[in-house]
Amino acid sequence: MRLVVAVGNRPNVVKISPLIPEFERAGISADLAFTGPRELERREGIESGLTFYGVAIPAPKWYLDIGVDADSTTTGRAMTAFERLFSTERPDAVMVVGDSDSTLGAAVAAAKVGLPVVHLEAGMRCGNLSYPDEINRVLISRISAMHLTPTERALENLEDEGIEPERIHFVGETIAEAVLRNLDDVAHYDAAAEQGLTQRGYVLACFHRGENLGDAMRLQAIFDGCSRSLLPVLLPDADDLRGAVATFGVQVPSTVRVTDPVGYRTMLALERDAAVIVTDSAGVQVEACMACVPCLTVRDCTEVISTVEAGANRLVPADSEAIARAVGDAMRRKRSWVAPKRWDRAVSDRVVRALKRGVIPLT
Repeated sequence: MRLVVAVGNRPNVVKISPLIPEFERAGISADLAFTGPRELERREGIESGLTFYGVAIPAPKWYLDIGVDADSTTTGRAMTAFERLFSTERPDAVMVVGDSDSTLGAAVAAAKVGLPVVHLEAGMRCGNLSYPDEINRVLISRISAMHLTPTERALENLEDEGIEPERIHFVGETIAEAVLRNLDDVAHYDAAAEQGLTQRGYVLACFHRGENLGDAMRLQAIFDGCSRSLLPVLLPDADDLRGAVATFGVQVPSTVRVTDPVGYRTMLALERDAAVIVTDSAGVQVEACMACVPCLTVRDCTEVISTVEAGANRLVPADSEAIARAVGDAMRRKRSWVAPKRWDRAVSDRVVRALKRGVIPLT
């Protein structure tokens, strides 16, 4: 079997990282098509011997350089770029990952030229179609030939939406497998000390969603709520956050330290050693659950509801008082939850077995 795997950002790279060696062992040819520019390989790539985005995978075969713009523009550029790619490359199937705008573009392009779409992390739903990612998730499901779900709830979502059971495979969460495998590699790595912090002596924050970065009041409340924990707050920055702070004139409290972005393994070590994590990232919610660190998610809803059900995660409104109280509660919480079913080291093996059974084309 030959796959083209479409990836558009670091979370997608993390999600596929456990799959690549399993594909190779199983004789599945998998070439990566990355929607970013080749310059990212040089800017983000090699960290401690790792190869791409700080994650141990081969560099992509294709760099499509579609850029980032408004949602529909990004989707359109991705459709055009992938349609051009698929005019010369005819794999047996196209694997798309997650729910980004470029993921939707890749799925639509593949479906339109008659290539079966395999959706990794299928069936996730937050229940709110005002979220652009939720729209993407629903649309990708309608045109996918194979659905690889991370949770039983995701499987049930797809069945409720009329997807044929034979197309759905409950494989588990590949981010969870990546965490388990990479935690072994960073077992003796004290990333906190590199930041002048002590283990379990800081709050780690991570924000990138438009609902928070696009609203001055929400963003200020997040900063203020985190800063009242009496612990230093470390916020490895994405460019969008610094831009939002500058645009809105948000005041960053003195206890909040915004740093440059860090590589995947460094971030994982920082997550493992934090007292609590405050975020709006779905991937970080999964990573916190697997690293046994209490997580607070500043969103109205989450597609990773299984982490809330497990007791590892809690939804918190963008209110400084609510965030401050929740941080205090989280630091007192016992780290004794059980990870969701099939969040283990065998996710990639289950993906391979599903692919080996064959992808049923849509008719």
